[in-house]
Amino acid sequence: MKLIIERIGVFILISLLFFSTSCNRNPDRALVISKLKNSAKLATVEYVVTKVITTRDQNWLAKDAYFFAETEATIKAGIDLDKLQEDDIKIDGTRISIVLPPIEIINFSYPAEGFKVIEKYTDQAAIFKWNSINVATKDDLYRQGEADIRQSIADLGIVKTAQKNTRLLLTTILRLSGFDEIYISFKKSEKLNTQDENLLKELQEFLNRKKS
Repeated sequence: MKLIIERIGVFILISLLFFSTSCNRNPDRALVISKLKNSAKLATVEYVVTKVITTRDQNWLAKDAYFFAETEATIKAGIDLDKLQEDDIKIDGTRISIVLPPIEIINFSYPAEGFKVIEKYTDQAAIFKWNSINVATKDDLYRQGEADIRQSIADLGIVKTAQKNTRLLLTTILRLSGFDEIYISFKKSEKLNTQDENLLKELQEFLNRKKS
């Protein structure tokens, strides 16, 4: 598996800059909560991950068939600001302390457009097509690739990166909003919320069937 890109979306900066210019220089807690919640889900990091999937179909009477393909997933992580509670923000003059919701996966995209057959190593059609790799087998491979990427998300360092970027962005914006002392922390979570728990469960059951 290969990590290709990490980036912060420009739309995030635009949204938060609007927040800073719409706050007065002595904002109260209710106003800060309202403005932050209006930003809704804030994605502060985007990873593009590729994974090579492969299979081999052996046949004693014909040559083996091979299939290699590259898949691509885009993963966006951040926080759901709508989960902010009144007690999560404490303001004392120009000093503000915020306890943010845990980092979660805001979006996971695994489009078919990202599937690319690696022609150099692929030989799908054996003699008389007795052991050609069929569509169903390829579909299973693509699902396997998705499951593998999803299961590896927690190991990509995405949580720490998203926390770092979120803290940097909000600190900058809150400072522009009139705060001099800014303290930002995150609530702890036992596991990374992917927002696709049912799909993840189905993929896990699929993997278990393949192993048995």
